[in-house]
Amino acid sequence: MHLTDEQLNEYLDEATNERAQIEAHLSSCDECAARLSTLQNVFAELDSLPEVALTRNLAAPFTPRPSLPAQLPKFLTLTVTLQAAVALTAIIIAAPFIAQLIPVLELSSLSSVFIQLQTQWASWLDTLSQFQMPTLPTIPFELSSIYLMSAVVGVFMLWLVGNGLLLRNQIK
Repeated sequence: MHLTDEQLNEYLDEATNERAQIEAHLSSCDECAARLSTLQNVFAELDSLPEVALTRNLAAPFTPRPSLPAQLPKFLTLTVTLQAAVALTAIIIAAPFIAQLIPVLELSSLSSVFIQLQTQWASWLDTLSQFQMPTLPTIPFELSSIYLMSAVVGVFMLWLVGNGLLLRNQIK
């Protein structure tokens, strides 16, 4: 049985506990001794190569970027605060309507839970089908749904672009 490359490398690095067994094998096996001699020559040639400085830092793409500043800029803090306030206001306004739609569920068994959820879903759909939108005050000109949808999409796009502009320096 011949020595493995791992055993030969450990022998050369003096990192093996089987040094006596490896030396005994090397004295009796010409093939393993030749492989050891080849490895010694390769490592000697590698050690004789000159040190060459790199022209660019190869580790740069893999090093972590510095984290965001500890304190966000004031304009960004204000934007996030205003958006959170608008979201909280929408939740507070919607809460009474949602609370009416959600009855208290009694959890006795898994099948009864599914039955209650199915019943609740059906009642929600029934409630939604009977929901009447409040009438809006009349406006002197006619506003088609296309124009209204375009206005909503336009406002959303402005919001999206505004946030993108606010955050572009934070992403770099």
